[in-house]
Amino acid sequence: MDRFEAGRAEIHFHILPGVDDGPATMEESLELARLAVRDGTRTVVATPHVRGDFFTDVHELPHRVRELNARLRLEGIPVMVLQGAELGPDMVGVLDAAALECVASGPPGACWILLEPPFTSLAGALDAAAELRARGYTIVLAHPERSAGVLTSGCRLLREELAAGTLAQISVSSLLGHHGPEAQVAACHLIEMRLAHFLSSDAHSPQRPPALGTGMDELLARGRTFAEARRLVETGPRDLVASGVPQFAAAA
Repeated sequence: MDRFEAGRAEIHFHILPGVDDGPATMEESLELARLAVRDGTRTVVATPHVRGDFFTDVHELPHRVRELNARLRLEGIPVMVLQGAELGPDMVGVLDAAALECVASGPPGACWILLEPPFTSLAGALDAAAELRARGYTIVLAHPERSAGVLTSGCRLLREELAAGTLAQISVSSLLGHHGPEAQVAACHLIEMRLAHFLSSDAHSPQRPPALGTGMDELLARGRTFAEARRLVETGPRDLVASGVPQFAAAA
């Protein structure tokens, strides 16, 4: 069996210790990994906040991911952590080619970067997205439902961005209303309008835990078909991690 086929995959998960508002210590990271296993996840893309007010030394990421994987193996926790980041638009113009490779995910020739749009508006990420595309990367937008006004004019900005090849990730916590009613309504509408490609936990701590199983249940309770829910929660994220982005572009 391919190493990516067993279990679910998380494409937005703050699991590296001591780099952002996720786990502060290695022990807290290990506890998050155990919770992910209980949730059915076996592959996690580590997505620390890479932006001016959090973590900027991206060349440390390969070492930090290797260190965490070594501890996971030592503890017998069956989770594989892959290198990635949640990139702030403010950093895009700062990072050179080698630095971008440190924050990108996916196999060679099919790499993608998780880009965090501002909560004030998706517009604040559009120039950064265009620059990343020009530099050869596909963008996965992190939780666009949390950007104010995302539903304006029939989601015009988001639709234009998706038409350019961007993919969209919705957070389970938004779907459950943990970020307020506006984000919850937006998450539901984006899924109903088929403007979402993936669901992820955006886990940070035991208080904001891995929740793909809960997300699957919530989608079904809201009337999504099993096939659609499985695509958002299981097959879509797993395929993105294993094969990268060309298949999504071909299916668009």
